[in-house]
Amino acid sequence: MIQRRSKRLLALGVAAALVFAALPWLIRGVWAYRSSNPVRRGVVLATDLGCFSCHGPLGGKGVPDPGGEGLEVPAWSGGLWMMYVSSDEEIREFILDGVSRKRAASQSAKKDRERMAVRMPAFESVLGRGEIDDLVAAFRVLSGMSHPPEGSAEERGQALARTWRCFACHNAGAAGGLPNPKSFAGFIPGWYGADFRDLVRGRGEFDDWIRKGRIDRLDRNLVASFFIRRQRIRMPAYEKLTPQELDDLWAYGTWLGETGGVVRERP
Repeated sequence: MIQRRSKRLLALGVAAALVFAALPWLIRGVWAYRSSNPVRRGVVLATDLGCFSCHGPLGGKGVPDPGGEGLEVPAWSGGLWMMYVSSDEEIREFILDGVSRKRAASQSAKKDRERMAVRMPAFESVLGRGEIDDLVAAFRVLSGMSHPPEGSAEERGQALARTWRCFACHNAGAAGGLPNPKSFAGFIPGWYGADFRDLVRGRGEFDDWIRKGRIDRLDRNLVASFFIRRQRIRMPAYEKLTPQELDDLWAYGTWLGETGGVVRERP
C-alpha cells in the first residue's frame, strides 16, 4: 500500500516537473499564435521557401543573373515590382506558376525568361491558399506596393520609422516577431495587434515607449519588469524627437492597427 502510494506521488511529481518545464514553451506558443499576422507569417514563409536566397534579404537585392534583366534577379523593393505585377492576382500567378499570365503571353518576356540562368520556380504544388495570402501580404509590404496615403502624417511616420531603422528590430512593416532572447514572449512585438494592445494603452504610453524606452505601468509590475530587465534587446530612448514627429509616428501606428500595413492600390 505504501509502495503504491509512493509510486503515485513519484508519478505526480514527474508530471508536475514536466508541466513546469514545458510551461514557458506553452506560454510562448500561445503568445506567438495570438499575435500572429499575415505579414509576419509571410516573411517567415518566404524565408523557409528560399525566396530571399534569390531576391536578397527581405527581397532587397537580387542575386546576379548573367542572362536576366539588369543582370540580376529582380528585387521586391525599389519600385521594380511595377515592371512585373500590378495587382494581387498577378502576385499570386507568379507564386503559383513562376510567371504571370500577362508575361507568359508576351513573346519578348518569354525570350527574356529563356535567357535567365536563375528562373522563378512554381510553388503551386507546395502551398495552400492561406499561405499564398500571407506571401502576398508580405510582398505588398516589403515591396512598398502597400503604403500610407501620400503626403499624410501616416506616410511621414513611416518615413521616420525607416530613418531610425525601427523595422530592423520590429520586422518588416512593424509586423513584429523577430527573436528577443530572455524576453517574456521570446520575440520583439509589432506595432499593431495583440502585443501592441497589451503594451500600449493610449497615446501617453506610446510617447513614453519612444521617448523613454519604457512605461511606468510595466515598471510597477514585478513580473513584467523582471522580463524587461533580463531580455537581451531593449527599446532605446529617442528623447529628442519633436512633438510633431511623435504625432506622425502615432498616426502611422494607428494606420497599421487599422490595415495591418496591407492596403490595395487605388485604381
